[in-house]
Amino acid sequence: MFKLKIKTMRFHATILISLAVMMLTGCGQKSDTTIDANLIETDPIEATQKWGFIDWYGRLIVEPSYQKARSFSDGLAAVKKDNLWGYIDPQGQMLIKPQYYSAGDFTDGLAPVRMKGGKWGYIDKSGATTVEPSFEEARGFSGGLAPVKESGLWGFIDKTGNLVMKPQYEDVKPFSDGLAAVLVEGKWGFVNTTGKMQIEPKYDTVTSFADGVSEVFLDGQFGIIDANDYFQVRDQTESKTIYSDGLAPYKKGNKWGYADRKGQIVITPAFLRAEKFSEKRAIVKKLTKIGFIDNKGKLIIPYKYVDAQPFSGGYAAVCVSTD
Repeated sequence: MFKLKIKTMRFHATILISLAVMMLTGCGQKSDTTIDANLIETDPIEATQKWGFIDWYGRLIVEPSYQKARSFSDGLAAVKKDNLWGYIDPQGQMLIKPQYYSAGDFTDGLAPVRMKGGKWGYIDKSGATTVEPSFEEARGFSGGLAPVKESGLWGFIDKTGNLVMKPQYEDVKPFSDGLAAVLVEGKWGFVNTTGKMQIEPKYDTVTSFADGVSEVFLDGQFGIIDANDYFQVRDQTESKTIYSDGLAPYKKGNKWGYADRKGQIVITPAFLRAEKFSEKRAIVKKLTKIGFIDNKGKLIIPYKYVDAQPFSGGYAAVCVSTD
């Protein structure tokens, strides 16, 4: 009877220890939250500024309380609090607590984050680590593949973290339309998802493919190419990356305005800063403050911010001074 009680007690102790380990480690593969003070990046200006979010009409939806903030992407926005990055939803709820040294945007359901040892890995929207931190740098997924950097060169991994293209490029852009731009000896070309060089590196600059074309510069000449590398000379006023809503920032003297594709000034240069339109709103600056205008030049959101991010998903990150 006494031996039976001892065995029963040992059995219960084993169960309790197992439960304690599970509680400490978690059932899922969560990221290591041990903080290394040497990896924390700080900027003195963060002490005098706070970031929050507004909606399309300028209404404050998330109070300015963060050191930094990124635009919403895939339904979440990266925010910095107490020197670490986490993620909030559009209601301002902290869904993934601040625990990362740096953080990128969610795309394809995953986000690159800088974790233990200063290395980059990937998390899902629950905060679980899906790709262990082992990279010098990492960017967002697109088309199921993401750029990662090892030993100073870029390659691509899949969502399981397997290298599908070994690091060999000086720089890369995300996959789009099944192709990714890669930089080789100072010139840009394109590879397909198998890693085959589909367009040989010869271009000075390129954009990611969109609607079947990439905008490129070849020997100082602007044009577009298709997936078969057919080059067509074009006027820059036809650019889709420079123009948004048919308008592009235009500088005259030391002031910025907007011009249409014909080169006609549509919004008179009157701003110290003017950015591309995004969701029919553009960031502009007068004196020391930033506001938003519509594509007619009408001030929609007053000049009251010291910095801002473009609208994304109906929201914009805005920064106020705490001085």
